[in-house]
Amino acid sequence: MLSTAIGLGLLLCILPQLVISQSSCVTQAQGAGQCIRYQECPFVQKIIELYGRDIPRKIHNQISQLQCRSTTNTRDFHLCCPNEAAPQSSSYNQPSQTKVIRSQGGNLNRYDRQGLQLLNSVTNCGNKGNPKVSGGKTAKPGDFPWVALLKYQINDPRPFRCGGSLISERHILTAAHCIINQPEVTAVRLGEHDLDSEEDCHYLGGTNRVCIPPYEEYGIEHIRVHPNYVHGKISHDVAIIKLDRVVKEKSHIKPVCLPIDQKSQALDFDQSFFVAGWGGTEKETIATKLQQALITRKSLDECRQYYNKGEVTDNHICATGTGIKHTCQGDSGGPVFFKHRFKNTYRVVQYGVVSYGGRLCGQNQNQPGVFASVIDMLPWITQNLQ
Repeated sequence: MLSTAIGLGLLLCILPQLVISQSSCVTQAQGAGQCIRYQECPFVQKIIELYGRDIPRKIHNQISQLQCRSTTNTRDFHLCCPNEAAPQSSSYNQPSQTKVIRSQGGNLNRYDRQGLQLLNSVTNCGNKGNPKVSGGKTAKPGDFPWVALLKYQINDPRPFRCGGSLISERHILTAAHCIINQPEVTAVRLGEHDLDSEEDCHYLGGTNRVCIPPYEEYGIEHIRVHPNYVHGKISHDVAIIKLDRVVKEKSHIKPVCLPIDQKSQALDFDQSFFVAGWGGTEKETIATKLQQALITRKSLDECRQYYNKGEVTDNHICATGTGIKHTCQGDSGGPVFFKHRFKNTYRVVQYGVVSYGGRLCGQNQNQPGVFASVIDMLPWITQNLQ
């Protein structure tokens, strides 16, 4: 693949219509700008930071429309770079205001000591009663206190397209495809159960009404995306959201454990897992109440029968359930988990992230889902908890 600079250069080279300017210029969105080298334009730098080499064609085209001609430097490609303070029209896609970081490559198999210590310090993670082994049903309020909702900047009364999981007092684990080439993620909601109800309650013993506290929403400091993720592909589909403040643990808001010790990494070949969410993908939301489903791990070769063989790798979990809705029950980006040995006790541990399998499943009753493997992604996760 050509580098981002070469790719932009080729696009700009073929553009026939130029905006002639000494220094100041007017963008296609009728905003004020400066005619400068595209490498120096903060607008373009943000796009490159957001998408890396995987800049969508639509945004390539929008960038090419900003080309201008410098009277002092005719060798380099110049853009009418929007002034930072100038309001821009929504007629072209602007980069997200949330800082999205493509983490550096480096040694992705190396555990970061500080990140590992941070996860190890989450002493009360996954400390919840054992969920009943039944799938495809509505969970009770507070059953899965680590499940999160990602809130997007979209004009919709229900602005949630993806899920995630609380893994520390400041970090949410989700899918990269929920971040890249999506509207801006503006907040994370924790402690939610029923999207249509301000008060989440259920009855114990028939007449004893029990309610959980209200949900809480947190802003975002930044988002880190796996450097090997390519939009539209299913490999390395993980991202970490750092919240703008510390999450205080409550009865309906708790972190899930990650498999950071050998005991928690010992899995049966046909291990069963839960997925939980509101039944949505990055395209839609279905259920109003938190749903749960039970899935069972299958061989990777079984997933390769339904997906691109070269894309299903050891960094995936292949799993299926009973009924056509099995893996579609959880949100994209949501957790795949179950109660397992963790250190010297039993805790709920997360082993996967709902990837594109959550969106592609359900086409027939035998089609498995593909999930990002937390065990395989764990070194990268420890490196990106800054």
